[in-house]
Amino acid sequence: MPALLLSTLSKVALPGVAIGLLLFASKRKKFSLVEDIGITPPKIWPSAIFLIAWIFLIAVEEYATSGITDAQAKPWPAYPTHIVALRVLAIGFVGPIAEELGFRGLLLAWLRRSRLGIFGAIVLTAALWSVLHFEYAPELLALIFLDGIVLGCARQVSGSLFLPIAMHIGGNLFSIYQSLAQ
Repeated sequence: MPALLLSTLSKVALPGVAIGLLLFASKRKKFSLVEDIGITPPKIWPSAIFLIAWIFLIAVEEYATSGITDAQAKPWPAYPTHIVALRVLAIGFVGPIAEELGFRGLLLAWLRRSRLGIFGAIVLTAALWSVLHFEYAPELLALIFLDGIVLGCARQVSGSLFLPIAMHIGGNLFSIYQSLAQ
């Protein structure tokens, strides 16, 4: 199997395995998929407001980072079509689902039961999530932290993990579009 295909398949498989492990861990910790993790339809009006706010936030962040060289989307190499499709699947869908299930699902559910409460849990999960993105410039890590706060608030207010998953997927797909459009 060619190295490029193998590395790309790992970008799909690793988050997929993480999703399975996170669901297994939630069962072992006796978390309810509905009440604790938020595998339930979101409330409509808070979700609509958060989606509009998310689009506005992404636009403001794009404007704020327009002068930062490290913040600009890097063009993807001329990958074969099947590699592009697998990378879009991994970065655009499977990765965000795994991250949201882990951070705004399982970790947030666990931390909000602690002395931190919901506010502390949202801040800590946002901080840990931004550390996960250590490869980015410090200015971008601050924005990723802010995004994590918004995603945590969306999870809390909507009562559903589906809203932050949709927001995260939208943000990643926009980033992929920027890389492919160059």
